[in-house]
Amino acid sequence: MLMPPKAGSAAVAIIQCNTPRESYLLLRRATNPLDPWSGHFSFPGGRKEAEDKDLLATCMRETREETGLLLDQNQLKKRLSLQPAGRNFSSPLWVQPFIFKINLPPALKLEQKEIQSSCWLDAGTFRDMSLHQNIEMIPGKTFPAYSLEDYYLWGFTYRLMCLILGLDKAEK
Repeated sequence: MLMPPKAGSAAVAIIQCNTPRESYLLLRRATNPLDPWSGHFSFPGGRKEAEDKDLLATCMRETREETGLLLDQNQLKKRLSLQPAGRNFSSPLWVQPFIFKINLPPALKLEQKEIQSSCWLDAGTFRDMSLHQNIEMIPGKTFPAYSLEDYYLWGFTYRLMCLILGLDKAEK
């Protein structure tokens, strides 16, 4: 069994908005040949930098940089356990997810160099398991996935969505 380190090296903000319906902010990463997650859906977040006091500071800084959204610690509802991310399963990037709740979907100012678009994933629709499928996302390897826009939500972000919504389909 893969054991997480005492601290992660990256953090993500899982931003939940319940108005008008329960939904979660997803970003579509810009196409970049140097980014292994290029073009994928993700939560706002990124790697810890030296000036970040802790992973919560990393999470809030990255969210501000990528979306223009200023999260407040009062909006923080839960800190999940560290989660492995990445394709190198023997040496994953350990990510600290934080769940924030906001009242209304805010206007976002996306960092175009990193983020090509954003969407609010409707939790009720995502809970419909008949809309999930197994797709070959890496040659020779299939993953549980959810069709979203012109691509799929899969991998780390898909697994976190399943975890927070209590669904049983996520890859192990």
